[in-house]
Order: sequence, then structure tokens, then C-alpha cells
Amino acid sequence: MASDLPKPSWRRTAPFRLGDLEVHPASGEVRARRGVERLRPLLMDVLLRLAASPGEVVRRETLLEEVWPRRMVNDEVLSRAIAELRTALGDDARQARYIETLPKIGYRLAAPVGPLEPGAAEAAAAPARSTALAAWTGAGAMALVLALAALGLRVEPQPGSDLERRLALAQPFTADPRLEVAPRFSPDGTHVAFALGEGSESRIVVQSIDGVQRRVVGDPGTLNTSPVFFPDGRRLAYWRARAGDCAIVEHDLESGATRALVDCRLRPRARFDLSPDGKRIVFSGVTRAQFPAGLVIADVATGQTRALTTPEPGVGDDLFPRFSPDAKRVAYFHGSESHRQLWVAEVDDPSKAAAASGLEGLSYGAAWLGANGPLLVAADWFGFRALNLIDLKSGQARLVGARGARFPDVSARGAIVYENAVYVANLWLLDLDSAAPPRALWPSTRYTSQPQFSPDGKRVAFVSNREGDESIYVAALDGEPAKLAQPAGHRHIRPRWSADGRHLYAVRIPIGPLHASQAVRIDVARGTHEVLEALGAAVNEVRESPDGQWLYFGETSGHAMRPMRAPTGRPGNAERLPVPLVSEFQLNGERLVFAQPQLEGLTACRLDGLGCERIEVAISDANRFEWMLGERSIVYRDGPGADARLARYDFALRRHAPSRELPPGGPVGSVAINPSETLVLVSREERTTIDLMLVRR
Repeated sequence: MASDLPKPSWRRTAPFRLGDLEVHPASGEVRARRGVERLRPLLMDVLLRLAASPGEVVRRETLLEEVWPRRMVNDEVLSRAIAELRTALGDDARQARYIETLPKIGYRLAAPVGPLEPGAAEAAAAPARSTALAAWTGAGAMALVLALAALGLRVEPQPGSDLERRLALAQPFTADPRLEVAPRFSPDGTHVAFALGEGSESRIVVQSIDGVQRRVVGDPGTLNTSPVFFPDGRRLAYWRARAGDCAIVEHDLESGATRALVDCRLRPRARFDLSPDGKRIVFSGVTRAQFPAGLVIADVATGQTRALTTPEPGVGDDLFPRFSPDAKRVAYFHGSESHRQLWVAEVDDPSKAAAASGLEGLSYGAAWLGANGPLLVAADWFGFRALNLIDLKSGQARLVGARGARFPDVSARGAIVYENAVYVANLWLLDLDSAAPPRALWPSTRYTSQPQFSPDGKRVAFVSNREGDESIYVAALDGEPAKLAQPAGHRHIRPRWSADGRHLYAVRIPIGPLHASQAVRIDVARGTHEVLEALGAAVNEVRESPDGQWLYFGETSGHAMRPMRAPTGRPGNAERLPVPLVSEFQLNGERLVFAQPQLEGLTACRLDGLGCERIEVAISDANRFEWMLGERSIVYRDGPGADARLARYDFALRRHAPSRELPPGGPVGSVAINPSETLVLVSREERTTIDLMLVRR
């Protein structure tokens, strides 16, 4: 049996020193001056294998064979593990302090490895003893569970200490070239229902866990997604859209009969949930006209609806609801874009709705692990999209693994299924004076966006995660990109050039549970960072005026921004601009232009007196990042998905110029225009791949 095999000699348990770090394998901890980081077991194994050959190159093939024995994994799995390990150690791939990459060969520890001093080793024994005690008391707790079960008492399942290891053993459940999304287990845990398709057509697949049984439901030519089983396991509810209409429908798997449960009047969003007893539906939809989407509960038998949440303007939508196993509460995400928080509402007393944690970020669904939690949450709280476990009593969260995961579900048997999504976006250059097709610049297999031309139009700054966390790169149009130095423990986004082109302003966000965001000024030539602490710890945007005299910045207010400005030389003397809350703003030499939450169009205000006028352009919450202000015009993405085009509004003529085709692909991420307004850069997603991963119990 596998458990009888001897452990590899490199899997040590004694603590050791790695440079200025203390590594304690028994407790899984890495200790540094900045605090203690707990590694998940797989990452500790990678570190231990590298430490077994200090100063030597460990080939990629060796790591895959020895750390992942008896498993079919590829290079991408190893690359992700190294990136996650670097983040945990506070390392940087380009300026490696601990782990050095030898491209296409392997990895080497750059820091020396040595034993801990005797005192430190003895101090490290306490966590190991605590871990052993916790394991013993865990066995006692399991005995109590079995005793209660023998008495016929229901005991909620508790998250096991092996959750990280189980997630590390996830295997593909599906691998169709089309998108596979929204997986949900059947009540008995023997089947998974999910949506399979692409573009405007998808159908519902019901597949057994062993992959032997498979059936497809839903009308061809329609968009069917988000299936949820009724408690009898013989019926499904799913979201359907066709010919401009939408509904949440009930489908009988035996007879094929279908009936509408919720029609399109309240514009239900696709990700919804069905209560465990099958009597109620909760979905995100219209609760008040011209307000953000709130949560609505519908009675399955009568169709009657009532609002569960009614968010105010500027705070964002309420999305991705999930009933608790006892149907008394609903977990959901409240906010907009990268500022969503996990909230919980009482079904019978909506006034008690409250944030489950202070964490916020990009969020992708959650699943309950018991009536009182914890919840398994897909979010980027710790620097990248993965699964996290959050305790509802304390609000504390920890990373448990499955990098790239979205929309998890947990079966009654304890199995886990989730979407594994890989996004790729590249920059494309369009010449407005030429009919030549767009060309890709600096392509990668990662996500690149937020381009900005320098004031002289010769260089471009952009954000990419091609070498780990989001970082800022600078490149000449005919050159190769160079990554700017980035202090460990932060992501940097929204690069904006200074008026003289010597500096970049950006927003830095800590990697981890803290969600403060600060403005920084980066010397492009030297790579030095200056934190503009006087602007506060809630900065969402910062730009220097074209004359270099002012800093215009956005101060987070709920899920919008409060436009502010301060003298460049005296950033502590900030003042609020006499304009409403905005979702996005830009400025040129004459104008401040902004978008507002829940409103379509832009408002342009003159900087010399802030006299304002509305501009009729198709900018809304859906594409609020996808426009760019030049000196003479605005360029923006117009139209949905694959049919999107590049539109242009001319200030002098007060009209739109003929639109241009965009490069093929998915959603547009951001747009930039050069100072002469002859070149446009567009960030556009390439083909997204989404497969389902299964973690067996």
C-alpha cells in the first residue's frame, strides 16, 4: 500500500534556515520578520525538494516526478506552484532572493540553506507539539461525531485538515474544447449537472461521477446555464435565454417537460440557487428601477416574489447567491468588480444582512460546508484567484488551494467540483490612419491590460501577470517589455505617466487580507517607489495633470470614487472636486471626463471652471473601463462581445467618426490612444478555457 512506502529522504521534518527565513516543516510555517506564513503541504514539499539540493539546479522533470509521484501532471502545475511559493516567501522572479528560475531547465535556491541555532530549533518544537495535540483531539472529536450519529443526532460536517491535500489531488472531470461552467452536484452526490457550450448557445449536461452516464437537455440554439437539482434528483432548474427573452425554468428529466418559474420582467441573472427543500428560488435581479441589482426570492409553487436585498446606488450589485443547507440564510457577494465582499442575509429578516468579512476583491462564488459555515469561497483575496475557507464567526479566511478555481460546489458526500478557468489577454495596436489589420504586441499566455502611452508617444506602460502577480511593464513600440521593480507583498495596477514622462503613478494593493490601496510614484529609470501616504489608504486612481501642477485622484467611497485633487508638491493639501461620485474618470489639458454608476454616457467638465455637459456615448457599468480620453476625442468599445467595434467621438465636431473593427476575441479590457491620436492600443481577451475539476471524497 502507498502508506507503507518510505518517505523520500528529502522530505525532512527538522527546521532549517533559508537565507533570512526560518522554515518549520512539521508545522508548515515559514517565519520572517514580516510575520509567519503557513504553506500548504504541496508548497512545503516543493521547497523541501529544492532545499535537499542547496545551490544546485533541480530539473523540472525531477520536481514533477518526486513531488507529484504517481500523478499525471504537466509543467503548468509546477509553474503555478512555484509562483504561489514565491508569493508566500515574498520573492520576485526577476530579482530572486530565494528561488531562481533557469528557463526551460529548472529551479535553484538562491539563498543559503543551513541549520537553525539550537534555541530557535527548541522554540520551533512547540508548534509541532501543538499540531500533534490538535491531531489527537481531532480524533477524539471524530469519535464524538460517531457516537452522536449512533444516537440518531445530525452533526454538521467539519472541514478536515486534509482539505489542502485533497484539493492538490483534483482531477479533470471534463475537458471539452467548449466552455464547461456552473457545476452542481445531484442531491445524492452521484451526478454533476453543468452547462456546455460557447457563444450564444449552450446546453445542460448531466453526467455521472464515474463519467459512464451522460445526458444532454435544453433546446438547441438557446443559451442554457446554471443548472440546480431539485431535492428529488429528477428535476432541474436552470437559466434560459432565447430570442431576447430569459427565464429560470424547471425541467423534468424523465418526461422532458419544461415550465417557466421566473420570467424576464425582473431580469434574473444566470447564477441563482434553489433552496434545499425545492420550495424557493433566490436570484439577482431588478428590485428597484435604476438601482443596482438586488436579491429576489421567488416561491416555486405560486411564482410570488419579494426582495431580499435592495442595494443603494453606487454600492454595486448583489450577485451569486447560495442558500445555506438549512435554507435560513443566503450567502452572496456585494459590490462591484474588484471590490466585492462576501455577505450573509437572513431569509426571514433581511435587515440583518451583513458582511461576513472585511475582505474584498474579485469574487467567483461560494459553497456552504455546513449550516453555520464555513464557506468555500473562490476569490483573489490572497493575490490570485483560488479557493479560500472563511469562518463566519470570526470572519477569518485562509487560502486552501486550487489556483484558478471559480464557482465551487460541495456534495452531500464531501466531494468538490469547481470551474478551472484560464484567461489570456493581449495588447493589439490599431493604426487609425491605415486600413492595415491590428497587430499583437508583446504576447504572452497570461493576462495583459491597462496600457498607457507615454507623453511623447514612444513608450507604453501596461499591467501583466506574465511573471506572477500583477506588475507594471514598460516597452518601446518596437522593443521588448521590461518589468519595473516591485516591492514584495503588493500588486500594482493602473499605471499613469507623469507629465514629463519620467515617472509612473500607480495604485498598489497588498497581497493578502488587507484591502488598503495607496498611490505610488515610480521613477521609471531608477525603479524606485515613493508611497504617496498623504493621499490616504483608499486610493483607486491617481493621475498627474498635463501641466504637472496637480494630482487628480479617486478616493474610494463605497463602490464608487470621490474625485479629489492636490498640488503635486503638497499632496497633503487635498480638496474634493464639486462633482458627484464617479465610477471612472480621466483628464486631458482642458477637461475632466467621468462616468457615473448606473448611468449611461459620460460627463465632460472644463478644468478652468468645471462647467459640465453630457456626452452621448455608449459607456455604462458594463464597459466603464473600456474608453480613453485624448486631447481631441474619446475612443471606446461599442457593442457586445465578438460584435464589438472601436468607436470615436470628436469634441470639435460633436459627432462620432466611422467605427473600426477590433481584433478578434472576447471581451475588451481597456483602451489607450497616443498623443497624436493616430494609434490605439486595445486589450482583448483571447479564447478562454474553462474545464471542470473534481475532488473526490
